[in-house]
Amino acid sequence: MCVSFFEITGFRCASCLFSLKESTPKTSMKNWWTCNLIVVLVGLVGTLPASSAKDQLEVRSDRWLEVRHPIGQVLYLHGTKSQPAFSGMRLQAVGDGIMTKQGASAVLAIDIGTGFINISENTQLNIQNLFTGRHGERITQLQVKAGQVRLQIHRFTNSLSRLEIRTPAGIAGVRGTEFGISVQQSGKMGVATIKGNVATTAQEQTVLVSAGFQNITIPGEPPSAPVLLQDDTSLKIRELLVNGNQVKIIGSIDPVNLLIISKQPQNTDASGKFALSVPLPPNRKVEVIVETPLGKKQLYELAVP
Repeated sequence: MCVSFFEITGFRCASCLFSLKESTPKTSMKNWWTCNLIVVLVGLVGTLPASSAKDQLEVRSDRWLEVRHPIGQVLYLHGTKSQPAFSGMRLQAVGDGIMTKQGASAVLAIDIGTGFINISENTQLNIQNLFTGRHGERITQLQVKAGQVRLQIHRFTNSLSRLEIRTPAGIAGVRGTEFGISVQQSGKMGVATIKGNVATTAQEQTVLVSAGFQNITIPGEPPSAPVLLQDDTSLKIRELLVNGNQVKIIGSIDPVNLLIISKQPQNTDASGKFALSVPLPPNRKVEVIVETPLGKKQLYELAVP
């Protein structure tokens, strides 16, 4: 039986050749089991799922993000541990991240000159995926839960390469461009594109944000239609109402922007409006910062009568 099988396949093993020379029943039976064991193992290897083979070919060790120019309190996150980040430190593992505190900032260089990520204050960025695929494509998937980042990405030479920024509201995917993303505490994402195109995706719908345009994505909703890029830090105040040691502020900003009042990030609605109360400072001046997705900032001091 063993000989006839390998005659069909054209394969010969040492046990088969031995069984042709030694014809004792005991030896033949032993070699028959050896041959069939080899057949089973060969069959298992040949039927490995394509996804498993692909995973085996992914190379992760050559990918990294390198910290550059940390200013202020910048933390490197690894698992449940954190430590001060320093220039030259590399993020390589899934889950590794950078967190900037109030007034801090940092730059991440993406390996082999892919580009740079400028991280603003009050921002957390983590690696979700970072690997080289079997066709040489470089896949970079990052998560920004809150804050603001600006990316300068060179055009990819491999058509399968991609870079994605994932937020609570959706995904911004690029293939070589310059753009910025803002993410409020509520998860609302603002995207502004300077060069190239950014595909914003949420709720199984994709909207392209081309150069000179901006849009927002609210959690649970598809991306909005793009509008002309403003990069406008204007703050419109409708009311300042004092109630004891609290002051209620009612106003609006561009909906893609971030709003920070008394050093605390705040949320705005789909149209950029807000109404909130904060402690009244002893000097009766409330500090407000408005920041665009491209990192442009404006500081205001609201004098409370």
